[in-house]
Amino acid sequence: MGSLANNIMVVGAVLAALVVGGSCGPPKVPPGPNITTNYNGKWLTARATWYGQPNGAGAPDNGGACGIKNVNLPPYSGMTACGNVPIFKDGKGCGSCYEVRCKEKPECSGNPVTVFITEVCGGRWRHRADGNPGQVVG
Repeated sequence: MGSLANNIMVVGAVLAALVVGGSCGPPKVPPGPNITTNYNGKWLTARATWYGQPNGAGAPDNGGACGIKNVNLPPYSGMTACGNVPIFKDGKGCGSCYEVRCKEKPECSGNPVTVFITEVCGGRWRHRADGNPGQVVG
């Protein structure tokens, strides 16, 4: 259990900051219109949490709100995230990508990684004011 808790903490920490929301969805998942956002290289503060199954990547039903299956395989390779309402955009945000990094926790490498939106977040963070495009909120 300690290892799972550490993994959850690391994944949550990795999604702690966001710089670019874009249209880099892989083939077969065309990004929706008007979802490209550029913050001119400035890293923005964001919140994140663990997303996915304890023993695998993605939604427990292996499809999520975007209907994307086998997210543990390329081109996603498990690097997926759920977006809040402004990021998910009623499905138009499916396949969009964000570059995130974590640098404030001991578990963090500080190196950016790219995650793909494959699910919509529910729950209490769903409509927060700080969950505008450009921030991942979990």
